[in-house]
Amino acid sequence: MFTGSAFGQNYEQIAKQIVNTSAGVKPGDAVVITGGQHTMPLMEAVAVEVARAGGQPNMWVTTDKVVRAVNVETPEAAIQASKANNMLLLADVLITLPSVEDSRAVLADVSAARRTKFGQVAAASNMNQQLDASKLRGVFVSYPSKSYAASQELNYADYEKMMWGGIGADYAAIADQAEQLKKMLATGKKMHITSPSGTDLTLDLAGRPVFADDGVLSATDQQDKLIYNRTARLPGGLLYGTCQETSATGRLAVANDAISAGKPLKGFKADLKNGQVENVRADVGADAFQQQMAPYGPSGLKVGRFSIGLNPVMKQEEGKAYYPSTAAGMVYVASGNNALYGGENKEPGSYSFPIANATVDIDGKVVIRNGQLVSTTASTMAAPKKRRR
Repeated sequence: MFTGSAFGQNYEQIAKQIVNTSAGVKPGDAVVITGGQHTMPLMEAVAVEVARAGGQPNMWVTTDKVVRAVNVETPEAAIQASKANNMLLLADVLITLPSVEDSRAVLADVSAARRTKFGQVAAASNMNQQLDASKLRGVFVSYPSKSYAASQELNYADYEKMMWGGIGADYAAIADQAEQLKKMLATGKKMHITSPSGTDLTLDLAGRPVFADDGVLSATDQQDKLIYNRTARLPGGLLYGTCQETSATGRLAVANDAISAGKPLKGFKADLKNGQVENVRADVGADAFQQQMAPYGPSGLKVGRFSIGLNPVMKQEEGKAYYPSTAAGMVYVASGNNALYGGENKEPGSYSFPIANATVDIDGKVVIRNGQLVSTTASTMAAPKKRRR
């Protein structure tokens, strides 16, 4: 059973956390609140709290039916970047909740070609650069969905408790740990990742920017030049960045995962050479994986970013392919587009590989062991020699 303190369904208390602690809404701030119809109770509570803080709330609501229509029924010739983004760029704050409740149903049978087209027009819009240049800051809030819990075979009551508990986690402690790891990553040269499933790979960190999402936008965060330093997610607790795009070498293995429309991917294995994911095979789902990634070409399978979860309330369940990225000790490596994170791969399309129960060392110093975070202040133990390259 998941553990940790939980808000339950006290939406007013959750809204105070989002609006005042995480987003830091100020009098006069224009605040856009987006979400699906199923998130309306929290959206409404957030809008009320924005008003109490002196901000100007604007709610943008959608439904699963509308989102599916956009993805499936929009004529291909009419697919273009959302013009709503132009209005969004005028806002001070964006608070985003999930726009769909049942993502598998919404995305079922959406062709890889259409997905690619949406990605291409989004990339061509230069929205990333516009966001960096804007004053916008944002908070992305997860919302427990019964359909999602069912699809992952999770007990909904435990899953819901964990989600609200993760949102209300001790972010001061998370921020301290994030800062320690951020310094190591910013000055480190190599990251080595292994797992019981068979992952054994190295990445060159290359002095790239490292981002720490501790669930709260500080005054310094709000003034940063990069949009990704002006955003926070709830549940928070994530450290992420990019690596040198041709550096990933070794093996990549994932016991259980799910690709588009919830199709299972089991026993996935691949080789990594010069950053490229090669020789893909799997017990189940290899063809579906290849079909999903084929439209993006080699760039879609070039490893260029990573993340490390820091939230002690969030828990992974490998047997059910449930891997919240913010779970303490959860590791992801991702291929494809990494430009928004300061990387050099600007081609659309990406795939994130969960590395459960990972052991990670930075220049030989272990920071995660068997999926558990290791104190970076107390630990000076080097990685075992058999795991070094």
